[in-house]
Amino acid sequence: MKRILTLIMIFLLFSLFGCLNISSEYTMASTSDIVSDSPSSTAYDTTYVTTSATSNETTSQVIEYDYFGEDLPFNEAIRFDPIGYSSDAQWHWHGTPVFSPDGKEMFWSKYIHATDSIEIWYTVKSGETWGEASKFSIDGIDGFYNCPVFSHDGTELFFINLNSLVFTIFKVTRSGDSWVNPEAIDLKIPEGKILGWSFSVSNNGNIYFLLWDLNGLEPQKIYRSVYCNGEYGYPEVIKELNTNSFGVGGPLIAPDESYIIFDSNQSGGLGMHDIYISFINNLGDFSSPVNLGNQVNTSNEDTFASLSPDGLYLFYVSLKNTDQGFNPYWIKLAEIEVFKNR
Repeated sequence: MKRILTLIMIFLLFSLFGCLNISSEYTMASTSDIVSDSPSSTAYDTTYVTTSATSNETTSQVIEYDYFGEDLPFNEAIRFDPIGYSSDAQWHWHGTPVFSPDGKEMFWSKYIHATDSIEIWYTVKSGETWGEASKFSIDGIDGFYNCPVFSHDGTELFFINLNSLVFTIFKVTRSGDSWVNPEAIDLKIPEGKILGWSFSVSNNGNIYFLLWDLNGLEPQKIYRSVYCNGEYGYPEVIKELNTNSFGVGGPLIAPDESYIIFDSNQSGGLGMHDIYISFINNLGDFSSPVNLGNQVNTSNEDTFASLSPDGLYLFYVSLKNTDQGFNPYWIKLAEIEVFKNR
């Protein structure tokens, strides 16, 4: 009997440590080694180092991200502006461009003015050419689609669905050129709460998301659900990020969970919603959030942050005086003063 109990304890310990492991199959190489600091470059290579789970062998795969041939940003935010993708009288961006890990697909969300609806659209690169944009949909899932999120290896795609006033995060799996096997993510939402419009997934599968209070007794907050042994744990509020009465939105977790970026209209900002960042400290807790400053934020709305798959660029949605609606802007992450001085 004692031997059986000992074996059970060993099994539980291994399971626990397996859930705490935040390492990824994909490890980003040092960007200082592979990317020029020149802001005039329009295309470059990024190296991912992959490590086999069953051996100590490592291989390098060079992936070229061309971002539609757009001029790359440096220390000032510029509009991500491929021809035909700017907001107009019919629609505006309801989220940033989200690129697949191999750089060959771009997904994004549209707000359609005429129907007051939200849709996900996508385009695929074949050879050197980006294809025509198409609306994304999955048979059997009606309603609005928002917030496309790729898994770290690109084999899965997550998104938010709103149908009959019910928010659900779905996951689909890649099969050739198609997305199949839709699966609703069981996040064990507490009674009296409802999902918000956006979420983020770390490389180890943990989900960071928004919950609204149905009774309006507290502002929208960021929660985390830890992924372990194929299941998502009970949502836990991240108290360090939810210290004001104004609420927060748009969580973007770093792939390795070393920082989180979100937006808030708390007092002391530049105006309306600003984008903030919080870093993980030595104790494993998030630090007090810091405003990203006027390199990113404006007196208008600045929201919906996302990260390029090479980890180099921060995308977000903003509304400038020359825009017809909300458009995506981007900046080199390492050139934001908050990052340079951390």
